[in-house]
Amino acid sequence: MNKKFILIAITILVTVVIISAAVILFSGPKPAVRIETPSTDGQTNVVPGKKILAIHSYHKDWGWNIDTEKGIIEGLAARGYEKDDDYELRSFYMDTKITYILPGQIQARADQAIKLIEDYRPDIVFVNDDIALVNVAVTYSVKYPDDNLPFIFSGVNGDPTEFASVIDSLQKPGHNITGALERFPFFQGFSLMKRIFPSAKTVVLFADSSESSNALIKVMKADGVETDPTLPLKVSAIVQVDTFADWQKKITEYQTKADIIGTLTYHQLKGDNGKIVDASEVVTWTINHNKLPEIGFLLFHAEDGFMSAAGVSPYKTGRYIGEQMGDVLSGSKNAGDMPITDPKLVDVAFNTRRAELLGVKIPIDILGLASQVYTEIKEVRF
Repeated sequence: MNKKFILIAITILVTVVIISAAVILFSGPKPAVRIETPSTDGQTNVVPGKKILAIHSYHKDWGWNIDTEKGIIEGLAARGYEKDDDYELRSFYMDTKITYILPGQIQARADQAIKLIEDYRPDIVFVNDDIALVNVAVTYSVKYPDDNLPFIFSGVNGDPTEFASVIDSLQKPGHNITGALERFPFFQGFSLMKRIFPSAKTVVLFADSSESSNALIKVMKADGVETDPTLPLKVSAIVQVDTFADWQKKITEYQTKADIIGTLTYHQLKGDNGKIVDASEVVTWTINHNKLPEIGFLLFHAEDGFMSAAGVSPYKTGRYIGEQMGDVLSGSKNAGDMPITDPKLVDVAFNTRRAELLGVKIPIDILGLASQVYTEIKEVRF
């Protein structure tokens, strides 16, 4: 047998072995494929059942975000959806209050959020506050009009019907977006202060110049908060400033022009260098220089150090939203058929240390109305 024949025989044998191995490899049972997606914390998790994506306008440590998500989880549980067993909750923080504040930066964060929706393919998306509603939910719905991905929002101060292409009306949105409005409870807050200070007649409201503040004040003025005769206190002015220096100037000016200081927003005041001044510095300066009682309209204003606050409860609103999300996930309701409402879920908070510094004794029956009572002020210099 010559060498050429032996070489051909060996080649044929090797080929047969390779083909046989390939047949065995590809014709055998295939392993189960697990659906995996990257999470925002860099880990990889198996997706269980439904997928829920929460997109927050602000940063992770923002108290409103934390309490709202707690409420959402409770609301979903009330509808039979248990976290990790029945759904995965993924959160994305746009961080547009402190870090990404310029229009181009906000747009870039919105683009990232929309890309996350495209890649993750959630069953429902929760959007928190005006920036996420406008730049993510509305933008996505306009971009993909036939997708019908449901969005449910909370914390929105503006008028959602401005986006008529995707929201027909508050009573019947008609497309794929619904949710809960955030309307500051001026009547409750002013009533609270009138009970503590019966002789008080006027209040001045202070705000920064953020996008959310602009939306809030536009709605406030449209609702006639400056002229409403039924309010227990008369709003002498709505003062909106861009810088911390202007805030200081106006707080000083209104010491003799009003009986009560009302805080709307103060987390995006700019310093001399153009950067955002830390809210604790704003509160510290204000407490050291303001001699008038304060009423805030977000609950954490009292925690920050102001005397009192009456605000929409993020936890209770979150629970309300969670139940709505459960109805949509179960197929019992469509987002477009669910009215956009103000559920009027209000809580009250007091800071008794600040009251003590002002020489104010809050009556025990009024103190008992509070969901939170704070007894100290952090980082305040006296």
